[in-house]
Amino acid sequence: MSEFKKKIALVTGAGDGIGRATAVALSFKGAYVIVTDKNQKTGKDTVKEILSQGGEAEFYKLDVSSNNEIQKVILKIFKKYGSIDFAVNNAGIGGSFDGIHNLDIDDWNNTININLTGVFSCMQVQIKCMLKNGFGRIVNVASMAGIKGVGGGSAYCASKHGVIGLTKSAAIEYGDHNIRVNAVCPGFIETKLLEGVPKKILEFNTYVNPMKRIGNTKEVADSIVWLLCDKSSFINGTSMSIDGGYGNV
Repeated sequence: MSEFKKKIALVTGAGDGIGRATAVALSFKGAYVIVTDKNQKTGKDTVKEILSQGGEAEFYKLDVSSNNEIQKVILKIFKKYGSIDFAVNNAGIGGSFDGIHNLDIDDWNNTININLTGVFSCMQVQIKCMLKNGFGRIVNVASMAGIKGVGGGSAYCASKHGVIGLTKSAAIEYGDHNIRVNAVCPGFIETKLLEGVPKKILEFNTYVNPMKRIGNTKEVADSIVWLLCDKSSFINGTSMSIDGGYGNV
């Protein structure tokens, strides 16, 4: 029997991209997937896809820019199901692409609030729930930009560096509570986020990337599922690069 069978798996930003692919991958493993997204239509479309393939899922509207909404929604889920076994904090935005001297402070604050504070707020309530049952697995979706500098993407880059630091701290704090926390650092992946990246940067990535291509969401999702499962039982606080080797260039 799959270790995910009938377990509760919560995925934020699961309306499309990496979030949707991860929700679908977890459903294939037998998890009951809680699909959350601020976009009700795309979130429900993910649920429909899971149900059409014989899986089990339910949608909850969740805007991770609101700490109050995060607290309310996740606690509601925990009260209904009695557990949150697996959590994938994926919701995020790309923010504006411009030089630091031109970056609007409101855009900076919004990017940090969603990409970093949103992950912190989700983790805070997820961990409270997991502590009650003595079990939990969390994967935060950071980025290659959380490891390397990205010219023109300072807010996004800073937010993802923060996610990695937050992940490492949580792993230290809760490792002896049977709660593992890891992160993935995708490179350029075929998602809507690429729409905001200048074409010349995408072309340069493909040129220098050892694998000469952009990644796909399933490749990231499969890596996330592996970090959640027992096959990675002694991996805690790591940040797994999923970038075709770009980070080594």
